[in-house]
Amino acid sequence: MFKTGNNFIDFTSAIVAFLPLLPVIIILFRKIYQKDVLNYLMILCLMNFSENLIVLVSSTKYLNPLSIQNIFSLLEFVVIIQILKSTTKGLMKEIVNILTIAILSSIITYYLLKGSDQKKIALDILGNGFIISLTLYSLVIIIRNDNLKIFYSPLFWVSTGILFYFTMNILLNIIDSCCLQLRPSITNDKVLILNVASLARYFFYTLATLCYRKN
Repeated sequence: MFKTGNNFIDFTSAIVAFLPLLPVIIILFRKIYQKDVLNYLMILCLMNFSENLIVLVSSTKYLNPLSIQNIFSLLEFVVIIQILKSTTKGLMKEIVNILTIAILSSIITYYLLKGSDQKKIALDILGNGFIISLTLYSLVIIIRNDNLKIFYSPLFWVSTGILFYFTMNILLNIIDSCCLQLRPSITNDKVLILNVASLARYFFYTLATLCYRKN
């Protein structure tokens, strides 16, 4: 969570920082953590909260916020792939595994060579594009297999939240790569858009925990 100097943006950032705890609380309260998707969702939300908390309480003199963001983004990528991979089988599952390893290897190699405190817009676009593609594939499979009970499927709501957030993320990364020098004030706009995208994402994550039926 980065301070922008804009009270409204900083206020929404503060809300987003603690919002990942809501799905976790509902999962624990309803005792529905036995399902794999909800287990991974709980891990994902706790990771997002931990990232926000570390950035909030740490001194940037010793911990670079961008470095923290990059490391947690890598972990988030792994968890999200595990969530979405549950819809893949056979050859498709092997392709997903190969592409996941290739992308992770590229990112880790970049961190080792350049440091984890560097921007990696091209790799972010690649990783986010892969997540979006896999999410679209997962949604097609979910709709085809569970069209009558789709709104009770936590994977449907989680996938919808992932798709919305990472579509906005990849668009902002593209803008970053071509327009940032022309309009420096776009940074505040980017933070605000990401906050709105995060609010939508956790709304869908919360629906996943509320709509799930054990039976």
